[in-house]
Amino acid sequence: MRTRDYGSRARIGVAVPFSNPTVEPELRALLPADIGVYATRLVHPADRVEERLHHYMHHMPDAIATFGVMRLAAFGFGCTGSSYLATVATEDRLASEATAATGIPVVTAAQAIRRALTLFGARRIALVSPYPVSLAEAGYRYWEAAGFSVTARLRVDQDLADTHDIYELTSDEALAAIRTVDRSGADCLVVSGTGMPTLRALRAVVTELPVPVISSNLCLAWALLAAADPDNAPERPAQLL
Repeated sequence: MRTRDYGSRARIGVAVPFSNPTVEPELRALLPADIGVYATRLVHPADRVEERLHHYMHHMPDAIATFGVMRLAAFGFGCTGSSYLATVATEDRLASEATAATGIPVVTAAQAIRRALTLFGARRIALVSPYPVSLAEAGYRYWEAAGFSVTARLRVDQDLADTHDIYELTSDEALAAIRTVDRSGADCLVVSGTGMPTLRALRAVVTELPVPVISSNLCLAWALLAAADPDNAPERPAQLL
């Protein structure tokens, strides 16, 4: 029996929007060294971000096919914005269909957040996001439709108008937003978006805040580890920090 040099415990695939520089390093930082993390890029030539995001979610099996014969233990869809433009039912259906078509457990970042919120018993969330106004509003509608009450909402950069600008935000900006947003009445603070760095911010506040604080990448790493190696996965996302 051979022991793999890389990914000896399991290999995880993740699909990332083509300009996103954050998902791979944050998942690599969060997951154990013996979990291999391998990425494919989500690409589409459309100028409109809404068209690109729609295409990404509706072609998850194509993204998985780019891994060829690599044996993936789980596949993560690292684009929360695509989920926001789909209904919850559509997102769940497409993820289930991709799982059935490929035989690989598929989880989206938004699904991973929902699983964490269910674990916490949270129904009221304060939401920090890096998006332009239209995509942020789609996110608020998504969470309300999923059965959660958004008690407070804060966009990290009020002047941001292009999703590509998200990728130049920093953990310091995320941290400032986390500490600014109104947490009163919230069961959990959600930092949405896979493109904005969050790990240093989460580590800074994880023992500081009276409610759990989670992010898209933190929850995606946690859900993927649970799918790839359920017997050894941590019970709560924050344990990965």
